[in-house]
Amino acid sequence: MTPLAPLALSVSFLTVLPAPRVTMHRATIAQAAALFPVVGIGLGAALGGLGLLLDRVLPPGPVAVLLLAAGTLLTGALHLDGLIDTADGVFGGTSPARRLEIMRDSRIGAFGALAGGLALLGQYACLQELAGMARLTALTLALGLSRWVMTAAMALFPATSSSGLGATFQAGVSRWPLLAASVVALALAVALRPAGLAALAVAVVVVLLGGWWLVRRLGGLSGDTYGALAVLGETAVLFTAIAVLP
Repeated sequence: MTPLAPLALSVSFLTVLPAPRVTMHRATIAQAAALFPVVGIGLGAALGGLGLLLDRVLPPGPVAVLLLAAGTLLTGALHLDGLIDTADGVFGGTSPARRLEIMRDSRIGAFGALAGGLALLGQYACLQELAGMARLTALTLALGLSRWVMTAAMALFPATSSSGLGATFQAGVSRWPLLAASVVALALAVALRPAGLAALAVAVVVVLLGGWWLVRRLGGLSGDTYGALAVLGETAVLFTAIAVLP
């Protein structure tokens, strides 16, 4: 395993950016999960920097739209797709087995469309109210802490099955990757306080309550639900930033 293998695996799992192919050993998966918030911080800082450039030529509304589009392109809409599939399943089925079956259906239902639309609308509403360094701070917190939410969910809750990429990551994530990722998240929160500390508290609530509720509905978590929790965490942190940042 090369020293950069965990970072490459983390980037390939969270984004569509080109990264070297990596053999998914258990140790590599654990280290990759520990780096999730680092990759998120990088994405948030990149989007915030893009926003600083766009501010020179466009008003806040169009800038917010372009930032959402850029974020969607960078992640391949993977997490948003997970939210849509999860919403269709958890609200459309009457049993865990039926809910998981609906989630595997590639078609978008009413609940999924509503969840995806509300998430994008909420993020747009926040971003168009922010500008400059405040927006850079909010995006860095939102993407960094929402990726920490994914690591925490993998470490704290069981998987719905033993197959699939999400299950493979969950099986490789123990408490120490969560500890390492949490150190990064805490450092980010302290560096960007007071908004950072409030955002971290909100992210903890999202992963604990969201993970608990999804396990009750589905019997465990899957790749789709990790994506759903990431989008919920990202949106909740942006709302927190709006409330706390000057």
